[in-house]
Amino acid sequence: MYDAIVIGSGIGSLTTAGLLAGVAKKRVLVLEKHSAPGGLTHAFRRQGASWDVGLHYVGDMAPGTRPRQIFDYLTGGKLSWMQMPDSYDRFCLPKLGVNLDVPSDAGVYRQRLEAQFPKEKRALKRYFKDVARAYSWMTLNYVRQVVPQQVAPLVALAQKMHTSLACETTAHYMKRRFHNPALRTLLTTHWGDYGVEPERSAFVAHAMIVGHYMNGAWFPQGGSGQISRMVEEKIRSNGGEIRVSQSVEEILVQNGRAVGVRITDTSGTHPVTYEERAPIIVSGVGASETYNRLLPTQGSIGKLTEERRKTIARMGNGGTAVIVYLTLDHYPEGIDGSNIWINEGDGSQTPAELTTSLLNGTPQTAFVSFPGLKAGDQHATAEIVSFVEAGAFRTWEETMKGDRGNDYDLLKSTMARGLIALVDRTLPGFADAVRYEEVATPLSIEHYTSHSQGCFYGLPLTPQRFTAGLTTPETSIPGLFLTGQDAGFPGTVGATMAGWTSACRILGPKGYLQINQSLSSDPESACETSDPEPTQDPSHSAPRLSAQVVHADWLSPHIRDIVLKLPRSQEWNPGQYALIRVAPFEWRPYSLASASGESARFLIDVRTKGKGAAFARGLEPGDKVELQLPLGNFEIHSEDAENDEAPTRRRIFIATGSGIAPFCAAFEEGIRADELLIFGCANTDEDLTLRLETPIPPIIRCITRESSTTAFKGRVTDYLRTSGIDQSADYYVCGSPAMVADVRRVIRSGGGRVYCESF
Repeated sequence: MYDAIVIGSGIGSLTTAGLLAGVAKKRVLVLEKHSAPGGLTHAFRRQGASWDVGLHYVGDMAPGTRPRQIFDYLTGGKLSWMQMPDSYDRFCLPKLGVNLDVPSDAGVYRQRLEAQFPKEKRALKRYFKDVARAYSWMTLNYVRQVVPQQVAPLVALAQKMHTSLACETTAHYMKRRFHNPALRTLLTTHWGDYGVEPERSAFVAHAMIVGHYMNGAWFPQGGSGQISRMVEEKIRSNGGEIRVSQSVEEILVQNGRAVGVRITDTSGTHPVTYEERAPIIVSGVGASETYNRLLPTQGSIGKLTEERRKTIARMGNGGTAVIVYLTLDHYPEGIDGSNIWINEGDGSQTPAELTTSLLNGTPQTAFVSFPGLKAGDQHATAEIVSFVEAGAFRTWEETMKGDRGNDYDLLKSTMARGLIALVDRTLPGFADAVRYEEVATPLSIEHYTSHSQGCFYGLPLTPQRFTAGLTTPETSIPGLFLTGQDAGFPGTVGATMAGWTSACRILGPKGYLQINQSLSSDPESACETSDPEPTQDPSHSAPRLSAQVVHADWLSPHIRDIVLKLPRSQEWNPGQYALIRVAPFEWRPYSLASASGESARFLIDVRTKGKGAAFARGLEPGDKVELQLPLGNFEIHSEDAENDEAPTRRRIFIATGSGIAPFCAAFEEGIRADELLIFGCANTDEDLTLRLETPIPPIIRCITRESSTTAFKGRVTDYLRTSGIDQSADYYVCGSPAMVADVRRVIRSGGGRVYCESF
């Protein structure tokens, strides 16, 4: 039995779990729905490049600040923070004739505003004072959560002095204080940092963001994905555990108290349902998700949470966005790592109007970030974020990821073209530098984070949220606490501070003093160096193993053939993958290219020049490798029905490059006479099928850059269009995301059934 179970592995959840495990030595279990921990601090990778899905910059991270103390403690001081350029934000408003670099000094910022708007000098002076007052109001809210109960009323009384200022709308404040509409638009251009437009947001939301960056902005070296893995080490070193691919279905309540959770393990090819118990349950998946899905809405618990559920419903939706992830050949001139806020309107556009413009391919607003520069990555990368209304993609809300149809794909392409063109008008040459793009919509965000309709900031920061008291980890159910954005404030630091307050409340009256003492200690001693393998039921989580390299060779100029000797025999199905530790706090997924047993084979493409490629290049027989397996539900079926006597559908395999790896495991288990492999590559030097010792079925080779009498000249999609689609077959496709998407469209347009896996 665990001391505490934490639902979700966002930064708020990890903070709470890390503090409970490290400070109080609680045995903590963290459950994450996704295949990797981190929530919105998660990073994803394509072709060696990486993008940070939720963290774009962080304030209040100078040494000695409370957020920095927390991060140093949770990571043992191993996480390095890189300070962004002095002017970390650029506001570009061409229609209003305004361009402003926001500096890392509040006094200089005020001077720049006064220089552009001299008639608003007195109002600007009052504005900065009001920002400080509203900021302190929210700070007192955190304090009120952690001080002894007898002191809390005094804190609430001090807070009350500025409640009216903090809880008026941002738009109302701006109209009350400033005469110049261009200045009002400029000051509120970055409302996307908290996800609620000025007409609905509380002024304290605006003030918290402005105050948060008064002393500049920071970014974690190596990207935000480092955070979750470092905190994971701390939790594990203190006897805790993080399980991925674990979907919490229900919070179990007995006698009015939270006592456990019911979980579906989706790490394997077939879901497994089980329960875990603990006296403390912490939900980091959002207030709405907790009250409306995880807890009963009927009976005594339903009555207990009814008013809170009604309040949440009345507040409406928070912010969501369309995001375009890009790799570039080079950075356009003038890019130094600063964020760029672009607004080609006049500030009068409603969210509905901005959404319509984006969907039509003529967006007016965007936030542009360059994560590669911020993280010190060798790959040139960019992200374009444009905010939309939550219901904009309702047409496809009942569809599954990867199966939303041609209209959805066309819409994504239209939005991407429009956003790239928008940025190009501000940064000439940007469009020409783009070499790869990937688009995420609110549906993508919901799929990976479980935030309803992709509203990744959680509950909207309206005045109603603050007046209703929805900024606390406390719930009306004993044993149940909240953490993360909905227990405090959005953003990385907001969620971290909520995780801190949640841990303080869980530990009771002495919790604050206990945690504060630990945070003040030497961070180097806060994280043990050992990483013991946890004792766990393999049916509930893929185990971590230490393996030895027994074979390491080159299959082609770019593909390494790696075989690991496992400490014991393991079972997996063709199509599953393993996570391999490629650096101290870096893990990469690789398809298993062999059948179950005591050896695991991997085919690793090293052209990406990332950490995984560098790791694979350097492997030699005898080296030790840490991995976790098996994971994934890309199952290669042998039957089309549960009845063993049912006729077997023909299997057609389609792969490019190392995408053949999961099929090798299937081929080892047996090949039928009617099966076919369609393999694509640029030339014969990269044709892995000529070098594999694994048996392969009859093959159609598709070669793009040379002619051969024994191969089809062209891409695999060209061959499929030429040969036609066999509607009686199951198609299995594995390769790059672009290749998989193209092949999937061709097969489905021909009436075929397809199973896909991208890497």
